[in-house]
Amino acid sequence: MDYKRANSKAWDWEAENGSAWARIAGEDDISKAREGKPGIRVTINKSVPLSWVVPLKGKKVLALAAGGGQQGPILAAYGCETTVLDISEKMLERDRMASERYNLGIRTILGDMEDLSGFGDKAFSGIVNPVSLNFIRDAKKVFKEANRVLSIGGRIIFGVANPAMYLFDDRLLAKGKMKVKYTLPFSDETSLSRKETEKRISKNDTVEFSHTLDSLMGGLTDSGFAIRGFFSDTSSFEPIDSFLQDCYLAILAIKVSDL
Repeated sequence: MDYKRANSKAWDWEAENGSAWARIAGEDDISKAREGKPGIRVTINKSVPLSWVVPLKGKKVLALAAGGGQQGPILAAYGCETTVLDISEKMLERDRMASERYNLGIRTILGDMEDLSGFGDKAFSGIVNPVSLNFIRDAKKVFKEANRVLSIGGRIIFGVANPAMYLFDDRLLAKGKMKVKYTLPFSDETSLSRKETEKRISKNDTVEFSHTLDSLMGGLTDSGFAIRGFFSDTSSFEPIDSFLQDCYLAILAIKVSDL
């Protein structure tokens, strides 16, 4: 199964069918960014602290797997030289629409977040990556690539789903019932039967992976980063939020060494 092709098609579908992540930043969001108050979200509900973003003003920033017309345009309006890389052409269209609407100079690239070979070493001062690590097999590969393309002192701001989110039977969860079904780490490729996975793909669902905390936190620090900021966020889905407050994790990490 070509899971990345499946995810590309799934996000194309999401972009054309009202995904919350494909709603172009509004005029108020852009105005606030231009006034020095960028509202950057890498999780569902909370914006990251302004202090996480301030050092990026005027710098080269990669909005990684951040198509959809939100983070990229807000960063550009704040004064960052912004490149958006995403696996979905339809999501990138939203960034181009925002760039034209608000007269922003955003560069968009169709690509894979695990492969940043199109960028030179130390090409960026920052990376902003909204929740997307759960759509790739190898989070450590992303962190290693991030280390290569960031300058020393550069920062990565990213969100990721709490692995515990993947414990539950999602069919029952959609009905408001919670039942632990899966062992962790979860993978649509191995935790489900091939028939179940193919059925999900046919319905334009994404192929997802939960990852372990070792691969996320350990993978980050092993890749030359020091964690300097953290908060958690809810999911806006009551059955889960009533059980697990820390549904999504947002992290600020600084590159302290080359690999």
